[in-house]
Amino acid sequence: MRVIGLVMAAALSAWAGAAGAETLAVRVGAVTYSVDPATLRIDADDNGATVPILPPVHDVQAVRVRAAGDGWRWTDGDGRDVAVSPGDGVLNLSITGAAGTKLSLPMPAARDGTWVVPDGEGMAYRVQDAFWRARYAEEHCLGGTTLMSLPAWTHLSETRAVTYALSQGLKSELCLHDDAGLQAGLKHDFAEGAETVALSIAVGPPDPLAPALLYRRLIQGSGEFRSFADKAMPDLPRLFGAPHAYVWGTARDIGFLDDLQALGIERLVISYDQDPRVGEHLVRPGYLAEAYRRGYLAGPYESFDNGQPADTADTHIAIWPADLYPSGCVIKADGAPETGFGGRGCYMSTEAIRRYPGPFIPGQRFAAHKADGASQVFLDVDAFGGFFEDHSPDHPLTMAQDRDNRLARMGLAIDQYQLVLGGENVTAWSSGVNHYSHGTSQANASAVWPVLRDRDRFGGWWPNDRPPIFMKTFEPTPDEARALFGAADRLPLFEAAFHDSVVALDRWEFGLMKVAGQARGRFARSLLFGTPTLWNLTREELARVGPWLKAAHDDFRIAHGWDTPVALTGFAWLSDDRLVQRTTFADGRVLTANFGAQPWEGLGPDCVQVQRPDQAASDLCPPADPPPAARTNRN
Repeated sequence: MRVIGLVMAAALSAWAGAAGAETLAVRVGAVTYSVDPATLRIDADDNGATVPILPPVHDVQAVRVRAAGDGWRWTDGDGRDVAVSPGDGVLNLSITGAAGTKLSLPMPAARDGTWVVPDGEGMAYRVQDAFWRARYAEEHCLGGTTLMSLPAWTHLSETRAVTYALSQGLKSELCLHDDAGLQAGLKHDFAEGAETVALSIAVGPPDPLAPALLYRRLIQGSGEFRSFADKAMPDLPRLFGAPHAYVWGTARDIGFLDDLQALGIERLVISYDQDPRVGEHLVRPGYLAEAYRRGYLAGPYESFDNGQPADTADTHIAIWPADLYPSGCVIKADGAPETGFGGRGCYMSTEAIRRYPGPFIPGQRFAAHKADGASQVFLDVDAFGGFFEDHSPDHPLTMAQDRDNRLARMGLAIDQYQLVLGGENVTAWSSGVNHYSHGTSQANASAVWPVLRDRDRFGGWWPNDRPPIFMKTFEPTPDEARALFGAADRLPLFEAAFHDSVVALDRWEFGLMKVAGQARGRFARSLLFGTPTLWNLTREELARVGPWLKAAHDDFRIAHGWDTPVALTGFAWLSDDRLVQRTTFADGRVLTANFGAQPWEGLGPDCVQVQRPDQAASDLCPPADPPPAARTNRN
């Protein structure tokens, strides 16, 4: 039973001066939170230890505190409405402000411990780690609906986890910067649809998965969590346990499907990006029918975000009816169209598309893919969480409305057209309307973009039958390798929240064989976290890397099976260097991975041990390195 009290009962209705402000005491389980309305300072008493939760934010001369249900409300010195109350194992804090105003909430100064942050799949930023302190010498912010795969984070010490979870991440950012150690703070812009910051705070044992497990519990309690069972359809079981592959050039010929069958690949998710106006190799209905017959999911890359002139568009999916483009472009506050990604055309307004008087074009496209024989579609951009305000008088739009429009059209693919749906960097807000994500399992997602922009090293888009951006081997610097793939810094936060809701993989540019020197560790992490591998293939590339694809296919089945994924329930570091890691799952499986250079208790480097209840353990290791890829001077 929750017990709620006041240090001074008269604070319910009294005016309190800043110097002598009366403190609210809110008891949640064994933890008592002390809240100072005058400064918004919050501390917790955890079994006799004082734990800072929020430092003083302001200093108000007078605060009128009033009862509100089982909590209290007051207005701060900036005119914002503040409320605190006990919740289910949490202290609830909400702050409501006027549109156009801003809020900054620093976290307590950290001198040791680890910030556990869902930057992509999940990162463990040690406060005194010189590498991360240098990278965040200048403030770096993670959007609550974009780079944060779920809007919750934790300061982890040896004795406890202090966790903060937002009810939604719209217009919120978690910001990191170095100041005698890595520090964190929350920023929020109040806007229509984001008038309130609602924060749930919990103090608990030192669990590395604390933010994900708390967030999962909260959205399950509110009815917002959607499992695979809630998004079920006849073809969905083909997704489970399957590697994913983008097919290029000769892999779009039916002979490639013969090659897969000869290799013993029983499950695969096949995607392709093609323009029917160009290209020798095109996926056609016969290919889709044959892929389906062999047990695979297959379907196209799709996007509704870009509009370009019909006579110069670099992709057919950027061409819209003449009465929708360019009139349907997102319009900025200065009256100019919002330039599209990569300087191409404009971003199309989801509201302009929704209001278009003709048939709903996204629905038409989904229907056409289904008619061609597609069983799945990868939809770019919509799930990523970068929303727009549209200032057009013909189709005005807030960010909250943009979010809702995207949710509706993603849901349409599943509910009406029965397509298995994948998205780009699916995060918490879009998890309910996607089955898989290309990008979310890439931890430290913010490190991806500087690498992708370096086309000389990473590769460009031509030739289109074997684009170097996907097929050219990338050789990272040591700093890039750690930022993108360093094992000791990573943990499965998104999996702990959504493993039984969304299948997460790396971005399509980061197929397993793309980055030199990283394939073995990434192979092991795929098994440990339960995140399938992703590939970019031609028939020639399949001949080179076939043993690796076969090993990834077979070992994933051994480790995780082909049934509906169950919840990931635990994670632990087993060595001081954090290179030996363990995950546990709801069905009792225990997986242990050794990312170190030396064996650990008999487990070899980059190997994963799988222990099922009442079964002998088995060790899974990457195969021998494939022959080098053919070099090309084209980028």
